[in-house]
Amino acid sequence: MNYNVILIDADNATWIHTQNIFKRLPQLNLVSSYREVKSALGQGTVFNPNLFLVDIEDNANRNSLPEFAEIFPDAVVIGIMSKWDADKAFESIRGGAIGCLIKPFSGEDILDGIKIFSRGVKNTKPRSFTFFSAKGRSGKTTLIANLALSIVRQTGDMVAIIDADLQFSDMAIFFDVEPMMTVVEATRDIKFLSPIRLNAYFLPVAENIQLLCGPRRLEYSELVDVESLTAVVRMAQSLFHYVLIDLPSGVSPFSTNMCEIADTVFVCGMLNTGFEIKHIQRTLPMFTMWEQYGKKLNIVLSRVDDKQKPDIERQLNHKIAAVLPNEFLMVSAANSGKLKNVMDYHNLLSEKINTLAGEIIRDAY
Repeated sequence: MNYNVILIDADNATWIHTQNIFKRLPQLNLVSSYREVKSALGQGTVFNPNLFLVDIEDNANRNSLPEFAEIFPDAVVIGIMSKWDADKAFESIRGGAIGCLIKPFSGEDILDGIKIFSRGVKNTKPRSFTFFSAKGRSGKTTLIANLALSIVRQTGDMVAIIDADLQFSDMAIFFDVEPMMTVVEATRDIKFLSPIRLNAYFLPVAENIQLLCGPRRLEYSELVDVESLTAVVRMAQSLFHYVLIDLPSGVSPFSTNMCEIADTVFVCGMLNTGFEIKHIQRTLPMFTMWEQYGKKLNIVLSRVDDKQKPDIERQLNHKIAAVLPNEFLMVSAANSGKLKNVMDYHNLLSEKINTLAGEIIRDAY
C-alpha cells in the first residue's frame, strides 16, 4: 500500500530527515508539512492524505488528535517524539493515534510501525491487568492464559502476556514454547528500545497473543529491576490492546509497583484450606485503597462453587468477580503445554472465564 503522508512538526531537523528518508521508499510520499496542527487540519484535505506523522510532544497536537478521525476518517495517525514518554504515548493512543515512533526513525520504521500498530481490531482503549496472589498455587497462571485466549476469541484484539513471576515463571510451559529472548533481555535493553523494537522480544504463542517469557534460569531473576520492568510494561501498553502481567506471589515493592501502573488488579486465590481467605483479607486493604482513585479490583477464587460465593464475600467484605471450579482436563492440559488444544472443550471453567473476559472487554470500551 502507498501512503500520502503529512508531517506535523515544528522541528526543522525532522523536516529535512523525513524528506531524505522518503526519497528512498516509493510507498511513502510526503505531500505536505506543517508546523501547527490547526493548519494541517484546515488545509490538509486537498492532498488526500492517508498517513499523518504528528509531533506528540506538543500539547496542542496531542489535544487535537481526536479531530483527525472526524476530518480524515480513512487516515492513520502515528505519534512521533524525540524521547520516549509513556504518558504522552498512552494519551496519544487514547486520542486516536495507532502508535508512536521515536526520532530519528527510518522509512522502514514507519512501514513496520503501521503493520505492528494496526494489528487486530482495536475497537478498545488499551488496558493493562496485574494478577496477584498472596501465596503460591492460586491458579492465576492458568487464569491468565485462558483469559488471553478468550479475549482474542471474543474481540480479535492484540493481547500481550508478560511473565513477571521472575523466579518461578512457567507461562512458557503453558504454551509449550522455548524463548530466545525473555524479560531479562527486554529490561536490559529497554533504554535503547522503541515500541516496534520491543515487539521483537515478544514471542507469538497463539493467534493475536504474544508472550514475554520469564527468565530461563532462577538466578537470572536478580538481573531484572523494578524500574526497567516498569518501563517495559509502559511501552508494551502502547503496542497491545490488552497487557496481562503475571506477578510473583506475595507482597513486595516489585509486585505493588506493577499493580500501581495497571488499570485493574486481579487478586487470585485457590481454596485448599481456610487459610487462603485470611491471606486475601490481609492483602485487600492495600488494593481497596486504590479503588477510590479509579483502579478496579477483581477477586477471583479457584476451586469454589457459586453456593460458597455469598459467604466468602461476607468474610472479605468485597464483591468477588468470579469463582472458578476445578476442571481436571483444563488444568492437566495447561500443565503439559497443551492448553490451546482444549480451549474449545465445553466445561464450566471455560464458561466462567469466557464470562469474565466479556466483562473485561466491556470495561475497555
